[in-house]
Amino acid sequence: MNRTLIIGAIVLLGMTTLPAISEAQGGGPARKLINSQGCKACHTLEGDGGNVAASFEEIRAKRSRAEIRLQLLNPGGKHGNDTIPDFSHLSSAEVEALVSFIQPAP
Repeated sequence: MNRTLIIGAIVLLGMTTLPAISEAQGGGPARKLINSQGCKACHTLEGDGGNVAASFEEIRAKRSRAEIRLQLLNPGGKHGNDTIPDFSHLSSAEVEALVSFIQPAP
């Protein structure tokens, strides 16, 4: 019985730490979204990408989590200079993944 609890705890611990390891290695959901949504066509991330818009590092320095979320949700039907695509098709979990990646919680 004790051994079963220990094995269960190890498995559970492994399951909770794998996503963090994956994110740190560049395979997290936010990075996948950044690639699949074409964000780097305009934005630079860690020196890679376009230079049409601010880099993700600049956005992180200038925008709050709420401002980033608002830009992604596009409530008024406009973004910046009207060149940013509409991301309203993303799920709330995907939006939160992007917000947390661009502007980590303090």
